[in-house]
Amino acid sequence: MSGAAPVTPNKKGKKALDAELNLVPFIDLLSCLISFLLITAVWTQISAVPAKSTGNLQKDPPPPDPNDHTIAIRVTMTEKGYTLSLQNEAKDLPKISKEGRLGYDTKQLTDMLKQVKAKIPEQRAVTVAPEDTIQFEEIADTMDQIEAADLPDIVIMPATS
Repeated sequence: MSGAAPVTPNKKGKKALDAELNLVPFIDLLSCLISFLLITAVWTQISAVPAKSTGNLQKDPPPPDPNDHTIAIRVTMTEKGYTLSLQNEAKDLPKISKEGRLGYDTKQLTDMLKQVKAKIPEQRAVTVAPEDTIQFEEIADTMDQIEAADLPDIVIMPATS
């Protein structure tokens, strides 16, 4: 019987009915659980990726703002590199050699997006469309570069063929 206090007989030979519980292991367990929950609560906030949904929850979209002077920017990620689409104009940014292997040209992407932001200061939204074969680290790095260009509203949607 682990956790129970030893029962000693009293003077008349009868066993006492009151027993003492050892609460120290229970308190140790609770303190470990509380510290574990507090530590993991921080990691859930750090690992969040801010992205907007592409789904439409309303039946009718709101009418466009007549004073809105923004354009549609789409960054398509393929195995060959980026394709930056500004309204109806597309520019290919092929992969470059980074540390002995091919990688995305994030510097040129950031420079081009900063030029767009300089021309259109109201611009905030960019759509990122990666193919299914693109690694998550590369998508996250692209999102970081877009945020560095002061375009915080990032929408992720699958690339269409």
